[in-house]
Amino acid sequence: MDRPEVVALTPDDDKFHPPSPHPYETETFWVSFHHPERRLGGWFYNQVLFNQRTCNGGAWVWDDSPAGALYEVNRRDLPITDPEHLDLRDVTLPNGNHIEMLVPLTSYRVRRHDPGSFEADLTFTGLRPAHSHPLGVAPFWRGRHFDQAMHVTGQIVLHGEAIDIDSLSVRDRSWGPRPGPRPPGTGTAQGGTAPVTDRPGAGRPPYSPFGFGYVFGTESAGEMFLAYTLPGIFDGVGGDPVTAGYLVRGGTYGLLVEGHRRCELDSQKGWIRTIWLEAVDEHGRELSAVGRLVSHHGERGQGTGYFHWEWNGADGYGEDQSLAPDVVLAELTRVGAWIRE
Repeated sequence: MDRPEVVALTPDDDKFHPPSPHPYETETFWVSFHHPERRLGGWFYNQVLFNQRTCNGGAWVWDDSPAGALYEVNRRDLPITDPEHLDLRDVTLPNGNHIEMLVPLTSYRVRRHDPGSFEADLTFTGLRPAHSHPLGVAPFWRGRHFDQAMHVTGQIVLHGEAIDIDSLSVRDRSWGPRPGPRPPGTGTAQGGTAPVTDRPGAGRPPYSPFGFGYVFGTESAGEMFLAYTLPGIFDGVGGDPVTAGYLVRGGTYGLLVEGHRRCELDSQKGWIRTIWLEAVDEHGRELSAVGRLVSHHGERGQGTGYFHWEWNGADGYGEDQSLAPDVVLAELTRVGAWIRE
């Protein structure tokens, strides 16, 4: 299989990018953190829609207790009055997250101040250069995206309790147009000037329907993996193929070029409990990983899980983020690509 086209990142990618006229031009900054002993996971999610002059996102924390989240603030359609002057290298967004770039493409500080509920001051330091998502490859057919394994240190204060954080996780960034909810030709986005001219599926291969899978595990700077999968129906048959990602083994990086994922679902909660991932990278190296659920964000459904992973003699923690529409889920279970406990 030919190596897909990859565009190198530059320090300018730490900044917001000049937006296109597309009404759903979107820029994101996401980081996560974990505490293995407490079976705890957390996110800071930030999404800016420049041409709509709005911001979405916030922060949430979960563990393996019955509660869907220990803290969750996820706000939408927050107004941004002066988006052209925002600098992602040092910005406090309306959702309450403060992002600061410390070292270009390498180190970042994220803070949040919600006294009595959740406060955070965390530093995210790259374990290696970021992985630039190949162009035109699912699930990011349009726009740009990258992922970077990070060492996360600092402290959170959750409902008055201080918790030190020292974990390995991932950050990701994306920018570019995204499909919007309006049908073509029905006006402009709020605060924008560009007409809606594209269909939600524009620029995508004719897979219909499909979902989304995102898994990663990190042991160290020299041993890690990350994979995107596309749970969907292909020529009438369900499958969950690997579309992109990376493998770092013995410090050597390689793009994933093929593979598949198999999942076991909890019959009561509906979330993924176990994942078997098989893939091959551009160097011909095989990745065989098994992930087991540690804790889950939300009370039921697929969504986000904190996982412990074992792969080819390595082990570490990471996540699964999955979503498959009901029709896809039914087909995946019919063919045994996903199974129920």
